[in-house]
Amino acid sequence: MIFPTFEFLTFFAFILIFNWFLKRWPLTWRLFLLFSSYFFYSVWDIRFLLILAAVSFFNFFSAQAIYKSIFRKKILLSLAVIFNLSVLIVFKYYDFFRLSTELFFEKIGLPFHPPLLQIILPLGLSFYIFRVISYNADVYLKKIKPSLSVLDFFVYVAFFPQLFSGPIMRAGDFLVQLKNGGAKRINDFYEYLTLFLVGLFKKLLISSYLVLSITNDVFAVPENHSSLMIILAVLAYSLVIYFDFSGYSDMAIGLAGLMGFRSPLNFDTPYLSLSLRDFWRRWHITLSSWIRDYVYIPLGGNRKGNIRKYLNLLIAMVLIGLWHGAAIHFIIWGGIHGIGLTINHYYQAHKDKKKTIFSNFYPVNQEALLLRARIKGVYKPFKRNVFKNFLCWLTTFSFVSFSWIFFRSESTENALNLIRSIFNSEKSIEPLKIYIILIIIIGFLFFLFEEKIVQALVNFQYKLPLIFWFMFIVLSTILLFKLSPDIIPPFIYFSF
Repeated sequence: MIFPTFEFLTFFAFILIFNWFLKRWPLTWRLFLLFSSYFFYSVWDIRFLLILAAVSFFNFFSAQAIYKSIFRKKILLSLAVIFNLSVLIVFKYYDFFRLSTELFFEKIGLPFHPPLLQIILPLGLSFYIFRVISYNADVYLKKIKPSLSVLDFFVYVAFFPQLFSGPIMRAGDFLVQLKNGGAKRINDFYEYLTLFLVGLFKKLLISSYLVLSITNDVFAVPENHSSLMIILAVLAYSLVIYFDFSGYSDMAIGLAGLMGFRSPLNFDTPYLSLSLRDFWRRWHITLSSWIRDYVYIPLGGNRKGNIRKYLNLLIAMVLIGLWHGAAIHFIIWGGIHGIGLTINHYYQAHKDKKKTIFSNFYPVNQEALLLRARIKGVYKPFKRNVFKNFLCWLTTFSFVSFSWIFFRSESTENALNLIRSIFNSEKSIEPLKIYIILIIIIGFLFFLFEEKIVQALVNFQYKLPLIFWFMFIVLSTILLFKLSPDIIPPFIYFSF
């Protein structure tokens, strides 16, 4: 049961009605939220539910122990982190480490064959493990007090709109919204409903069609395609992953909002970024901020000199790569971004240093600058260099798009094969299907004007009489499903 299906919409309609009806009885309401989330999760595999409950149970009591302890806080936090990472490693990384260990011992001539286990990765495991780790860490840092309610904490970990692919919400932001039955009204109803519809559009009409019509085929066998088609597929995948993941986030935030819950922003027009640093402030924001707060800063952040800062950046990005998947190509993807961020930070520091030295020798006369601006009819301290900004955007977008090759490929060998095929393809130029080009153009135009489109849809709904508004929502939803392909590919981040 996934968001872009009529089955889920029927389920959510039932949940939404009872969610608001039961708010007058806070305990019953919270029990209903937990039951709904557990039912939603158990539809996939009831065994996953046991893991979710066990992780929730352990972390409820680990945070209590950390809070009450006087001398062993760090030890208890370490044990909690080890337990949670052990769960993640067993289910997500066991085969990766088993194969790596086996290859290592083969190279040194020692026969060693760890047991082969048929382990299924529980959906959403990476996301809720990060939630409980941040919960323990925030209790340790005294940012929050541990929840006294087992029920509230279990709802926090399992809340179904955000369970599979985030956003990664912090306990301090979520638990307070459960008090006294939570919100009593929806303050931004049209905004949340619009977010859900926009998320459906992104997933059904952009991401799904590009996956089925170009990216799956080209990435699977790049040698069968011309250089132009491969480059087009790489650009298409940049759109696929953005529209797929931001589409899920939009729907998750919209659904939670309709239930009265505020969620953190997860994407902020990342493909309009003018630098890699800016990109990571806008892309998967809740993961980026999680890594910053619980990995980068504890490693020393930028407090221990530039060399240590750059090393910490590289470690953080490699860990982000590893978090996405237990494979070398994900680590390479993270490493590419780590190196790119290091260069970006070094360049910016060097640029700031030059500015400081120059201003010390040649103090700026602000009054003269202001007078000159007024004479020219310009009331800003400077004019933006359009060409420079375009060049910065193109460089950043090209870098990010190139790195997606390693993210999307099934293996490092497959990624390298695709890159080689771009330059060495002997295939003649293939005829391009018009509708693929059209979808790519629509995708680019949409992320250029996404904020304006969303705001225009919201304003339009505010002006509609109730009956016409209802018809608009029903017809829009039906139209999105009717125009979608017969087979909807699974959300990309369900694999992580």
